[in-house]
Amino acid sequence: MIKYCIECLYPNTKPGLGFDERGVCDACNSSKMKEKIDWTKKRNELSKLLEKFRNTDGEKYDCIIPVSGGKDSHYQAYIMKQEFGMNPLLVSFHPNDITEIGRKNLDNMKNMGFDCIEFTPNPNVYLKMAQFGLKELGDFQWPEHIGIFSVPVRIAIAYKIPLIVWGENPQMEYGGPEQIRSSPYLDREWNEKHGGYFLDKIKPEDMVKYGINKKDLKAYIYPSDEQVQNVGVTGIFLGHYLKWDIFKQLELVKKLGFQEDDEIKEGTYDSWENLDVKYTVFHDYFKFLKYGFGRATDHASIEIREGRITRDKGLELVKEYEGKIPTKYLKDFLSDADLTEEQFYEICDRFTDRKLFKVNSENELIKDEFHNIEKINYDNVV
Repeated sequence: MIKYCIECLYPNTKPGLGFDERGVCDACNSSKMKEKIDWTKKRNELSKLLEKFRNTDGEKYDCIIPVSGGKDSHYQAYIMKQEFGMNPLLVSFHPNDITEIGRKNLDNMKNMGFDCIEFTPNPNVYLKMAQFGLKELGDFQWPEHIGIFSVPVRIAIAYKIPLIVWGENPQMEYGGPEQIRSSPYLDREWNEKHGGYFLDKIKPEDMVKYGINKKDLKAYIYPSDEQVQNVGVTGIFLGHYLKWDIFKQLELVKKLGFQEDDEIKEGTYDSWENLDVKYTVFHDYFKFLKYGFGRATDHASIEIREGRITRDKGLELVKEYEGKIPTKYLKDFLSDADLTEEQFYEICDRFTDRKLFKVNSENELIKDEFHNIEKINYDNVV
């Protein structure tokens, strides 16, 4: 049986998530810890840190901010420029599946008064890596997740801009080891050990064994320690210094021109997150198959911690919206993945943890007419 946090809806199948003796998860305990932090002191620490990187002669940018065009990106860029007076260079890594609303939001960021480098990877190489990622790792967005973290560092080195300002610390907001939750830094070690992008299993340079020339993998390969040290590249989590409150931030960035979608995202009940690329919904669906939870659980658990909804209401939302095969972009996805619908279902079955879902006497997954499956339990069983 799946065990769940007694306060939110996170399951014990979530990678890296710990529980205390009461049955409360790291994410809930982190949320309470945030209320005890002296955020004024943290903000002052950030101000002092930024002074070390501020460029006084105007010849270089003060920092790099990796962006997608989403709500977090808007917030990071606005805060750095308007509240701390920094002159950032925005860096975006986008494959070819950017959505219409994603394009509008990224353009809105530029129109807020920022220079931006949009890095579009070689579509042939990206697609080959994505197809490999789906079939071997259960993640079509594998190359995107790698590129998001490697390209900004490469550009920081090329432009000799030492500071990279990332957004939230995922371990603080979604749970993880205490040592990582309390660290302000995102570096190679964090990326390889805690990024969750299979770098412990396969590295981008290993793709030469699958017919990709190493020179075509440059965007995905994290720079060497020597390259990083020569420029003094330092990546920090903004959420370590400023209290991360996605709902207050959402209110702010809407005033800055950020647009929500006109419909809720498949797999959850909101319309304001992961709007920039089409295939994020398939990444979330495979998370559900592997670990028994998806994006709706993430969102509901945050709202429970913030006191916006009850746990019972969150559970109701998760049951209604989570765990269904995405259909809006399925045709496009199958085309890019070079799969038939039946081949896609076979891959889904292969990455499904059968211990978490209902099966028949032959250990075959029980499916409805739309190929959807059902968890063995959605809450703690008394």
